[in-house]
Amino acid sequence: MASGSRKLSDYFRRNARQRGYSAEWDKKASAYLEAHPVCVGCRGIGLVVPATVVDHIIPHKGDRRLFWDSNNWQGLCTWHHNSIKPELERRFHGKQIPAAQLFCDSATGKELTRARYRPAVGADGYATPASSPR
Repeated sequence: MASGSRKLSDYFRRNARQRGYSAEWDKKASAYLEAHPVCVGCRGIGLVVPATVVDHIIPHKGDRRLFWDSNNWQGLCTWHHNSIKPELERRFHGKQIPAAQLFCDSATGKELTRARYRPAVGADGYATPASSPR
């Protein structure tokens, strides 16, 4: 395996366009983010952070019906999408949590966010008001 942090499975994964993330998806995702501009996970702990990613709550695994079902979407910031959501999916696939806990504002999502969130600290030693998860 090449150096870096990529998993072996990533080398065999199809690219985004091959997985269905087409120009049509880009338009739908953009419209969804316009209608749902705040990250669900951040809002769950009282922060207002822009959502930048449309996440499939239940992983679609190629199921086109699930892929296009907007009831299966949530707007997330990049931090929630790349940090909290993978852990929720790991627990779901390991049968530690039910599908309802895959929302980043679920009890499990909030617990993980609070455990991992480290606010930016100002010169005065206090958290800055607009700090977002990172």
